[in-house]
Amino acid sequence: MRCAARIALIALLASACGSDGGSSRGVTVTDSAGVHLVTSMAPAWSDGNGWRVDATPVLSIGDASQVDAVLLVEVAGARILGDGRLAVANGADRAVLFFTAKGARDGRLGGDGSGPGEFRAVSLIGLRNDSLVLWDAQLDRATIAPLDGGTSRILLIGKGDTTSASRFGFAPVDLFEDGALLLAGRTGASSNDQGGVRRDPVPLRRAGWDGTIGRQLAVVPGSENIVASGPGFVTVFERPFGHRTHTIAAGNELLVSTGDFDGVMLFDSLGTLKAIWRLDRARRAVSPSDVEAVTERRTQQLNQLPPEYAEAIHAVVKDIGFPTVLPPFDAILRDATGATWLRNDVGPVLRDSIPRTWTVLDSTGRWLGEVTVPPRVEVQQITKDRILGVWRDDDDVEHLRLYRLRR
Repeated sequence: MRCAARIALIALLASACGSDGGSSRGVTVTDSAGVHLVTSMAPAWSDGNGWRVDATPVLSIGDASQVDAVLLVEVAGARILGDGRLAVANGADRAVLFFTAKGARDGRLGGDGSGPGEFRAVSLIGLRNDSLVLWDAQLDRATIAPLDGGTSRILLIGKGDTTSASRFGFAPVDLFEDGALLLAGRTGASSNDQGGVRRDPVPLRRAGWDGTIGRQLAVVPGSENIVASGPGFVTVFERPFGHRTHTIAAGNELLVSTGDFDGVMLFDSLGTLKAIWRLDRARRAVSPSDVEAVTERRTQQLNQLPPEYAEAIHAVVKDIGFPTVLPPFDAILRDATGATWLRNDVGPVLRDSIPRTWTVLDSTGRWLGEVTVPPRVEVQQITKDRILGVWRDDDDVEHLRLYRLRR
C-alpha cells in the first residue's frame, strides 16, 4: 500500500500547489519530489475557437433508412480498423460484427459457446497490429483474433501464477503501444466480508501475449463500492455518486484517476509516478432529484429480491448515505493525437437527456477546453477527425454512429 499512500500524498500536494513554479494563462506548473504538477484554472481555448463534433453522423448502423438494418444489443466495444472497416462487439450475438466503411455488413467472428473463437460474453479491448484483442468475463479468458480470418488464439491470463494474483484475479482493460496488455485487479466480496463502504486496492500490471503477468506498475484505490451481506448471501455494488477509478494506457505509459481530485495521474512505463494533471474548478453538487432517481431505481431492484436480502441492502445503504458532490467525470479516453478526454459527470437525471461535455487535456496535461458530444452517445474511439460511438434512441435501441470531429 506504500504506492497508494504516496499517490494520496501527491494528490494533496497538487491541490495545495501555488504560484511558485512556472505559469502561463490559467496554468500553474510546479515540481514536487520529482513529480510534475500541472494545475489548470481556465481552458486555453477562447469561446468559439475549440474543437467541435457535428450533430449529424456521417454513418449510422442500425438505422434502416440508411443501410440494411442490424440489431445491436449490449455493445461492448467498437473500433475503426486500419482499412476503414468497423468492428463492434455485439453482446446479443456473443460475436464481433464487421461493417464496411459505408456501413454494409462484412462478416462476423465468434458466436455463443466455449470453444476456440466462441464466447459467453464478449468485449473488445483493442487492436494490436492485425488482430483484435477480446475479453470474455464469463469464461475468464482473452482471445486474439486475426483480422485476416486466421485461427483465433485463447489467452489465459496468469494461469497457474499465484505470486502475482490479486484477490479476484485480473482482467485486461487496455493495450499499451508495444502491444502488452494492461491488467487491473478485479474487486468483489466474500461471504465473511463486513457490510459498508469499501475501496479495495487495485494492482495494475502488464501481461505479455503468452498470458504471463508481468511487473506491477502501481497499486491504486479502486472504485468506491458498497458491500451488503446477510445469512447466506453477500453482494457488492457501486456506491451512488462515489469515487470512481478509471485506468487507460497512454502509449507505453499509464493514466489513472481515482476521483479523489479532479484530474489524472501519469505513470511511466516502469510504474513511477511522473505527473499529476489537475483541474481547479467547481464540482457539481448532488441534487435532490439525483438522490430521488437512484433511490427509485434501487427500490425497483430490491423489490425483485427475497425480503431478507432487500432489507439487508436497504439497511446498509441508508446507514452510509450519499456524497454531496458528483465525481468529477465518469469516463476517460485518449485520442489518436495523444490528447486526454474526460467526460464530465452530470448525474443520473441529466445523463441521457442533454449533450455531454468532455474536458480535453493536451499531451502535457494542460486544459484545452470542452467538446460537446450529441446526447445519448457512448463514445468508443476518437481519431484525428472522427468520433465512433453507440447512440441509443428513445426506446434504448442501439446504433453504431460515426461523427465528424473538427479540430
